[in-house]
Amino acid sequence: MSANTPHTTGAYAAASSWQRPLYSASAVCVGWYALILASLHAHPGAGVRDAALALHLLSLALGFGAVLAVDAMGLAVLLGWARVERLLAFSARADRLIWGGFVGLAVSGVWLRPDFSSGWTAVNFVAVLVAALNGVFAHALRTGVPPQLRTRPWHDLPPSLLWRGCAAALVSQAAWWTSILVGSLTS
Repeated sequence: MSANTPHTTGAYAAASSWQRPLYSASAVCVGWYALILASLHAHPGAGVRDAALALHLLSLALGFGAVLAVDAMGLAVLLGWARVERLLAFSARADRLIWGGFVGLAVSGVWLRPDFSSGWTAVNFVAVLVAALNGVFAHALRTGVPPQLRTRPWHDLPPSLLWRGCAAALVSQAAWWTSILVGSLTS
């Protein structure tokens, strides 16, 4: 296919730029709901719960550690210590670690016997959904940065891009920390 096929230009390219995140967000919502249903019907023994807790903590270290590393790289960019293209490349490599840790947290959480009579459980589930949907948004934001902007200093980027990037980082931190604190206080 040549670079000017109908699939890479015009209406198709514009539509696919919003369809991919929409499909990903839909998959996140369906997966989130499926895990809640699975949690309602799971009745693990003590040994299974202990193994799930170990996997949960390892997944937290993997996923949230990668999130913190990406955000630290973002701070380095804002301080002038790194370039935007390095942040984008680092974030792309960390994506698998973040999502791997996130999936590990979600799947192991099924076996931790969440207390559905507690309002804190609902807060935790909403924080998890917000973190996942924000991850979809952040991925779309990162992959949508035009190549000509990737090599520019951060202060040359369009303000709307900077605001969306900062908002994604703040929402990510708020959602992850909310889930971590609720999980710590209720386990």
